[in-house]
Amino acid sequence: MEAPDDMAALEMDAAADHSEVESAETPDVFLASVSETLKAWADVDADLASILSDHSLSVTPHANAVANATVAIFAIAAKRAAPADEQVDG
Repeated sequence: MEAPDDMAALEMDAAADHSEVESAETPDVFLASVSETLKAWADVDADLASILSDHSLSVTPHANAVANATVAIFAIAAKRAAPADEQVDG
């Protein structure tokens, strides 16, 4: 669980971001604004925000959006879990 100070900071960030999102006029503009806000937020994983933007934050998501997002998340997890390539001296 997060510390109270962290929660207050998150609430302030959310309130500031909410004012930007609130001005959206159409669902497309609103979802694009949510997507950009997620990508710009320092505490959000950029790769996961991109997956959400690409697969879920759409007025008419693809029929396989959840499956496609799942595949993308597993790909990121596999990449991050793989050991770093060792450099060979030579």
